[in-house]
Amino acid sequence: MTNSLNFPAFDCDSHFYEPPEALLKYLPKEYTQLLQFAQINGKTKLVIDGHVSNYIPNPTFEVVAAPGCHVDYYRGNNPEGKSFREFNVIEKRKDEYAYKNDRRKQLLEEQGLRGTLVFPTLVSVVEGHMAHRPDFCHAVVHSLNQWIKEEWGFGEDGKFFGMPVISMMDADKALEEAQWLIDNGVRAVLIRPTYVSDGHGSRSMGSPEFDPVFSLLAENNIFVTFHISDSGYSDIYARHKLGQGGEWLPFDKNDPLEAVMDVNFLAIGHHLASLICHGVFDRHPSLKVGYIECGCAWLYPLVDRLNQVYRMQPQMFRQHPLDAIRKNVWIHPFFEDDIYKLADLIGVDHVLFGSDWPHPEGLAEPLEWLKDIENMPEPDKAKIMGGNLMGLLGIAD
Repeated sequence: MTNSLNFPAFDCDSHFYEPPEALLKYLPKEYTQLLQFAQINGKTKLVIDGHVSNYIPNPTFEVVAAPGCHVDYYRGNNPEGKSFREFNVIEKRKDEYAYKNDRRKQLLEEQGLRGTLVFPTLVSVVEGHMAHRPDFCHAVVHSLNQWIKEEWGFGEDGKFFGMPVISMMDADKALEEAQWLIDNGVRAVLIRPTYVSDGHGSRSMGSPEFDPVFSLLAENNIFVTFHISDSGYSDIYARHKLGQGGEWLPFDKNDPLEAVMDVNFLAIGHHLASLICHGVFDRHPSLKVGYIECGCAWLYPLVDRLNQVYRMQPQMFRQHPLDAIRKNVWIHPFFEDDIYKLADLIGVDHVLFGSDWPHPEGLAEPLEWLKDIENMPEPDKAKIMGGNLMGLLGIAD
């Protein structure tokens, strides 16, 4: 598919599958024994400080589910009642899924895209398993960021914006990482959207201890993205789960209760609520944040509750919560969401297009996303499909 549109399309959500060196190449030696890819019963598993993680069952991504093969599942198009696994179309990983090689560059053009944010995949498991060792987590994150800079770049080519990570476990180290990233030319960063844990307890990301980080990012006009990940909320589902609890396995969809509870959406709503209620946008009015690959179904009950609490306790807020959302927050809805409803609530200027390519739950052809906003006016399409994100990144057409 090539772009025959009258406006540029800029994808807010594509991915690379990290090869092991993405985490290990620049990892200081004192930590290499804490992060390993080990052979266990003939399969490669990620071992984090002695704990075997099954969150991503194939952490080296030798084989992957093909781009777009889960689309019908997420659209609710399953009249035959197939299991989630039956939607899989398995293929060998292609180099362009991991590296910014010539084929990946060619694909961007073939897909009709002006550019894209490129998020890591495996790192979504890392922070949730490292709360007991903040120093370890920050070392792994910095190692990954160095690799992203080397392999993908931070948008120097105007097309591929490799998305580096900031962990908030240690506020001082988070500030140090943010400064390093700014010094190396980033325009957007990735932060895990949940409470912050450091092995001794947890607290809101709206805590004033993180103000120096948000202040630095806001002052430098850095777009802060919160991408769906292991939120640490799996224990909520585990308390209700039939049988034993344990690690959250996002691809094990054998219990409809897990889908109905949707604890990751719960975590996203709580995260944005903490930023609003604890005054982050009041203290940093120029901060721009985006919720990427989080959908928007969680937003409506959150807004309803914020409205109710505001009516009960207006003196507790410096501004109406919905005003903060409409000024400071951008949202990437899923293609199966009601995008028109979202645009009516927060404004078309704050809606972002994202394909999630090459993940199986994303679109094999990114511009098929246009079908879900086909009745919108052309200027609104132009904003959602690229103009809004390009503005956030400071890119001129």
